[in-house]
Amino acid sequence: MALLNQKQHIEKVYSAVAHTNGAVTASVDAPVLCSWQRSMNQHGIDPADAARVRILTEREFKEQAEAVDDFLRIARPAVRELFRQVSPHGYCALLCDHNVTTLDWLGDDQQAREWKKAGLYLCSIWAEEEEGTCAVGTCLVEKRAITIHKGEHFRVVNADLTCSAAPILDPFGEMLGLIDISALRSPDSKESQYFALQLVKQTAQLIEAAYFYHQFEDQWLLCICNNREMAAVNKTCLLALDGNGTVLAADQTARQQFGGGIYKTMIGRDIGDIFDIKFDQFIDVAGKSNMTWPIRTITNGDYYFATLRSPQAIGIKSIQNRPAPKAKATPLKELSVAEPLSLDLLAGADRRLREIVTRAKRVLDKNIPILLNGETGTGKEVFARAIHNASSRANKPFVAINCASIPESLIESELFGYTAGAFTGALNKGMQGKIVQSNGGTLFLDEIGDMPTSLQPRLLRVLAEKEITPLGGASPIPVRLNVICATHRNIRDMVAEGSFREDLFYRLKGISFVLPPLRQRTDLAQLIRLALAIEANTEIGAIAIDEEALNLLTRYDWPGNIRQLRNVLRYALAMSDGDGIISTSLPEEVTDPELTALLPPMETSAPEKMQSAAQEEHSWSPMEQAEIALILDALKKHQWQVIKAAKEIGIGRSTMYRKMEKYDIVPPNKRP
Repeated sequence: MALLNQKQHIEKVYSAVAHTNGAVTASVDAPVLCSWQRSMNQHGIDPADAARVRILTEREFKEQAEAVDDFLRIARPAVRELFRQVSPHGYCALLCDHNVTTLDWLGDDQQAREWKKAGLYLCSIWAEEEEGTCAVGTCLVEKRAITIHKGEHFRVVNADLTCSAAPILDPFGEMLGLIDISALRSPDSKESQYFALQLVKQTAQLIEAAYFYHQFEDQWLLCICNNREMAAVNKTCLLALDGNGTVLAADQTARQQFGGGIYKTMIGRDIGDIFDIKFDQFIDVAGKSNMTWPIRTITNGDYYFATLRSPQAIGIKSIQNRPAPKAKATPLKELSVAEPLSLDLLAGADRRLREIVTRAKRVLDKNIPILLNGETGTGKEVFARAIHNASSRANKPFVAINCASIPESLIESELFGYTAGAFTGALNKGMQGKIVQSNGGTLFLDEIGDMPTSLQPRLLRVLAEKEITPLGGASPIPVRLNVICATHRNIRDMVAEGSFREDLFYRLKGISFVLPPLRQRTDLAQLIRLALAIEANTEIGAIAIDEEALNLLTRYDWPGNIRQLRNVLRYALAMSDGDGIISTSLPEEVTDPELTALLPPMETSAPEKMQSAAQEEHSWSPMEQAEIALILDALKKHQWQVIKAAKEIGIGRSTMYRKMEKYDIVPPNKRP
């Protein structure tokens, strides 16, 4: 852009934001004007700033890419197809995550220098609070597809670009990422970008549908269209259903078309409440032959056409061989208390847990020790068993030992075993220790933080040398060890205090996962139904639970997490007399808020203790302490999505990151 034009652009931005010239203000599209105002008034950006777009370091880029590995893998083929269509016209294609970081890029290599100079390249950050008005950043704020054409960009350095971006949403309406196509040069008319905008919207829909299929491959999928001829190929209006026909999730098109503007009203409802179909009959007809079937909405009688895709992960080889309609539900053996639950079933539809499961699957059979953190009752041992059963060691022993429940005098013999006559009271034939029993399988050390300091050097030696000598023994026994540990304590603090060996900590922490407490699960209603089926030893939905009871259960804080939930459901089943669960079936701790308020305070999880400890090392002023509290509250409210938290507080993302660094505030996924 010529110097004169740059000056005119800057003057136009200031004039429009200040409303000093009505004609200038009226010439700017409303969303662009709102973004200009945010850029100047909230983010404090200077439109004349000629600084380059911020680029992540290689390490930062790797961390962000690994966190959304599934999303990247699913989206990349669509990005390549989009680029194939637009590259002859001088566009590049960008795929960004929900932090508006460019994680995938395709462009003409001959123009690579120009693309990099413009910031249209890998690792670039296109947040509105850093760049001002731009397609990617403004799309994130507006949550809709948008074109920012040439002089609509806030910063003059970007004013030659034309960019069109569309949001990519997950099955629960949360931002997964964004797709963008940009050009260095284009016609002056914004109308020239109409088809560019349509292409990114179409690509975003395809990625959303592919991600939806991936997330719910083990559930029934109802694909809906208003045209019979297109029903078999149009996969952008999707409902995920469990085996009883209960709605688990809906894509964006379905939410807009059938959700009445309130997405949550669909979740947990029977499909028969939305359409005039009986799920059993629908499976028999549409599920058998994969045919297109006419359905009608209950509210207004509108006709649609649907196809039904059967679960892909249940192992059903042929729907025709299904002995009875009951088989539509998740097989009982997957839900039985006596049978181990799979990682996918444990994750349910909770996004955080699904990300944890994705990462856990990547380290299976890689000989990497796993450390599970989480509050008491979050199901750490169940999760460890699921990891074991998903590995190649599934047919080998899973041996668990609780380091907190065994007396210190006995834990050494329990772990390492002993020979005959090793000590007074020893068994005549000696005893094989837990470590040897787990040879080739998985050794699960629960409450590892409570392991006596005297035993820690011995365990470290076993991990390092892969052999063990029983008490009283002379010859070492070789062992193939795969270790999973769990704790609700802050091991790093214990290392600092000297109560836990640092070298052992790093031996055990190959990779760590923080299991979310029950109150933070986004799929709590679905989880309650699953737990109820397990406790009743039946199929999901076989035991009815009324709306009032379900509301009480989902609003409760669950200080005891899954362990407490199971006890509550056992009580409710005992009180229900076989008539289903109603509010009066529930114990007082759930139904009486005053009684709940008298419960002891919830135990702080290890990561939160770690966070508090880091901040207590400093002597912050009262004003700084208030600022820390404000930042932490916003981050926790928005599940550590920095942009959303910063927006609520009213500061830019860069400012938010600086303050987090100043106050030692570390996101849970980056804590040890």
